[in-house]
Amino acid sequence: MKFPHLPFGARTLIRNLLLAGVVALGAGHGQAAETDFPRQPVTIIVPFAPGGSLDATARVLAEKLRDLLGQPVLVVNRPGAGSAVGVRYVAQAKPDGYTLFIASGSAFGFLNLIVPNFEYQLKDYAPLGGVAVYTSLFAVNASAQVKTLPELVKLAHDRPGGLSFCTTGVSGLNHLQLEMFKGLVKSKTGTVLNVIHVPYNGVAPALTALKGGEVQACALPYSSIVRNFEGNGIHNIAVQRHERLKAMPQVGTTGEQGYPEMDDNEQLVTLSAPAGTPANVVAKLEAALQTAMKDADIVRKLNDLDVQPTFVGSSDARKWLEKDVAKFSKVIKASGLAVQQ
Repeated sequence: MKFPHLPFGARTLIRNLLLAGVVALGAGHGQAAETDFPRQPVTIIVPFAPGGSLDATARVLAEKLRDLLGQPVLVVNRPGAGSAVGVRYVAQAKPDGYTLFIASGSAFGFLNLIVPNFEYQLKDYAPLGGVAVYTSLFAVNASAQVKTLPELVKLAHDRPGGLSFCTTGVSGLNHLQLEMFKGLVKSKTGTVLNVIHVPYNGVAPALTALKGGEVQACALPYSSIVRNFEGNGIHNIAVQRHERLKAMPQVGTTGEQGYPEMDDNEQLVTLSAPAGTPANVVAKLEAALQTAMKDADIVRKLNDLDVQPTFVGSSDARKWLEKDVAKFSKVIKASGLAVQQ
């Protein structure tokens, strides 16, 4: 803008005042943008293929969050390299609250130890809160004829060639639970657990293999096996939690069978944003999540998925994840699973 009729000094002063006004207006607009969150659709990234319980959990939450936030909440699947593809995508997203991701457990916090050239850690994410707890079980094919963990250890020791033991994937939490069990058996008995790890690409093929007798034992999530409880050729022999499950009270905990270190292996399902997301945006998303988890219809739908709905605030969720990362990082290093970056 030009002011040819004014002296040079006056023109300079006016330009400076106008420029200051523009800058102030821009700053005010940025602050309003955060206060008005959300002003566009929010996306929840699921780092696995469609169809699993985590995907279903995300879709149940998205439906309610849409109503609470007043914007569409989209669920997008980005599977690959375990969960590394989806987790990396969110870590690299703009920290504005519009790109979130859902995870079962703390694996995204130690992927840097098991995935080559994966540079992100728990500090690169901002947990918004926990929404459910996943419990894992040790189960056997009925032909194994064992009912407890000590009996399983003895069977593995006595079986020529070892016992085939499946998990839902290499370096997944069920695999790490198996490695943790192996380490505990060695430290408690002085013997190596004679098992052959058979990883499958997900829950469904692992469960099918166990039912069909392709493997003798397996570490599986409760949600996948509860409907197969003591049926279809499967026996559940230990639950990895402090208390027995109401749905299967006759199955003892790992602690009751001599392995209390594994009682704390329940996985917290969390919704997270990239680190650096504004505090007021995190607070709004956390509040919406907490409200959603008070909804009886949401709780019913999650129960129908055989997960255990619960709400854990952002601060406690981070503490839970930090504890898990520390624990499983030790397991990864002790078992030799850690990659050389």
